Amino acid sequence: MTLRQPEFRQQRFRQRDLNQKGFTLLEVMVAIAIFAVIGLGCSQVLGRVITTKTQIEERSTQLRQLQRGVWLLARDIRSIVDRPVRNTIGEQEHAVTSLVAGYPLLLTRNGWVNPLGEKRSTQQRVGYVIEPTEEGNNALVRYYWSVLDQAPNSEPRRQVLLDNINYFEVQFIDTQGNQAFHWPPNTGTTNNTGITPTETIPAGILIRMDVAPYGEIERLFAIRNVDSAP
Repeated sequence: MTLRQPEFRQQRFRQRDLNQKGFTLLEVMVAIAIFAVIGLGCSQVLGRVITTKTQIEERSTQLRQLQRGVWLLARDIRSIVDRPVRNTIGEQEHAVTSLVAGYPLLLTRNGWVNPLGEKRSTQQRVGYVIEPTEEGNNALVRYYWSVLDQAPNSEPRRQVLLDNINYFEVQFIDTQGNQAFHWPPNTGTTNNTGITPTETIPAGILIRMDVAPYGEIERLFAIRNVDSAP
């Protein structure tokens, strides 16, 4: 039986299509190599994105901690009140002092909010200290007491403000503009309470600290309108 011309052409085209189906081994290997290069590039880009995101989150956390720590420090200093206290062994301490061992800064501040209406003062005794951490770094720690005149069993509460701090330096400025690393100044005269009658509160406090990764930070706080309290 003789095929007609159109049917013969269709059969040739079908045979040609069958011969062209599939890929050669070389084409498959080239395709795999191309996809491998693309996948490697995508994985590297994705890794960089994840690393950058992690670093940004860490820096954001460190920045929030720094802002919060500096804000608390500024609030305490700006709220200083001239209220000496008695420590756990009955000795009197100045309202602002650096003479207590281990504390570069101790102060009495006003404005301790009392939303629950507890039977306590709105004034608060606060101390700042540098302590080592388990990671081998140093941290700026804020201690505060629930009472001003402490009993022998009075224990402060601990609050970590800043991690990775290299140093914390406090300078006190008197009304004459003189700076000193210790407060109160030694005038040689005291009243009947043992507290120097003048210069009990500095006119300003200068804070210097080195916090990784931001470096040295310096803040000067002027102390004005200091109230006296019995």
